[in-house]
Amino acid sequence: MTDTIALVFDIDDTLYRQIDLLQPACEEAMGGKKLPDPELFYQIFGKRSYEMFLESSAGRMELHQSRICRIMKTMEDLQIPFTEEMAEDFQRRYKEKQQNLKLSPALAEILERCKAAGIRMGVISNGPDQHQKEKCHIMGLEQWIPMEHVLVSEGVGCAKPESEIFRMAEQRLGITDETVYMIGDSFANDMAGAMNAGWKTIWVNYHGYKLPEGAKKPDYQVKTQEELRNVILGLGDLRTF
Repeated sequence: MTDTIALVFDIDDTLYRQIDLLQPACEEAMGGKKLPDPELFYQIFGKRSYEMFLESSAGRMELHQSRICRIMKTMEDLQIPFTEEMAEDFQRRYKEKQQNLKLSPALAEILERCKAAGIRMGVISNGPDQHQKEKCHIMGLEQWIPMEHVLVSEGVGCAKPESEIFRMAEQRLGITDETVYMIGDSFANDMAGAMNAGWKTIWVNYHGYKLPEGAKKPDYQVKTQEELRNVILGLGDLRTF
């Protein structure tokens, strides 16, 4: 097997911690009240977000309404009173916080070292095309990853975990005999999808989720961005660079 590698990243809860934006946006929309269980809030919000993503992707719901529904349904599940006005306020605050996204020093070092080593890098993300690419722009990813290497489900017509989007990424990046690593937080979309495509996997498990029962283990699992840095900088070409 070749020692030459390529890296493909997810965006949300991989390149940044999503709860660091969601929790304050929600608590501010509640007038400063604290969420009783932020981790449970995050888990339910993720589930509801994916459901609403499928609805909007299928054209059954307008995008903004899907975003309002995801937080309304999340708070309903948590049995926390939450009005539609609060949901609109939450969405506005959440969007404002996304305008200040920054890569951590550990992530910036990963990208800088990989670019210097000539490693091909890309992004695969499920979501609205313009919105996800705007996040990449805000974080300054163009310094390291060409925008033509950023594949967003809405823009390419298929989504993780479908193998088609992984094949598209190989074509965009010009992958030939490189060992490709998918780096992402969703086991179902990122890890299982990449495994089915024949890629290696690095599970970014910031929230300490258990491996799904009967699932194949990822090649690596990390719980912090510093751990991710150490794993990636120990791969293939980077070991001797």
